[in-house]
Amino acid sequence: MSLKIITMDIRVDKKDFLRIYENLPKGTIKNAVDEVIQALKNDSIVGEHVKHEKIPHYYTQRHNVQVLYRVALPQYWRLIYTFQTFTEREKPKVLLLELMDHAKYNKRFGYFKKKSA
Repeated sequence: MSLKIITMDIRVDKKDFLRIYENLPKGTIKNAVDEVIQALKNDSIVGEHVKHEKIPHYYTQRHNVQVLYRVALPQYWRLIYTFQTFTEREKPKVLLLELMDHAKYNKRFGYFKKKSA
């Protein structure tokens, strides 16, 4: 009996992920993103599952997202991804949705700084 190695196909959102990724300087954030991508290719789930009611409308409207994951990266950056299938017989693909700093993440998910009294 031989083991079958499963590799996931990875797709990216050109606007919200690829543009940011390509402009990242070499360093800790880009290295961490590359490690996450490799883990996802190896059919691993990485990061934290986002509860359905917490999924921003941006993702449901733009990509019809039903399941969402977020990965904490160095320097408070976040990588957001989902799994999608486009036909019934197709195996799921990873869709890397967005790569962002903490300020944009807070805004996208509706988190705000508390104002001091």
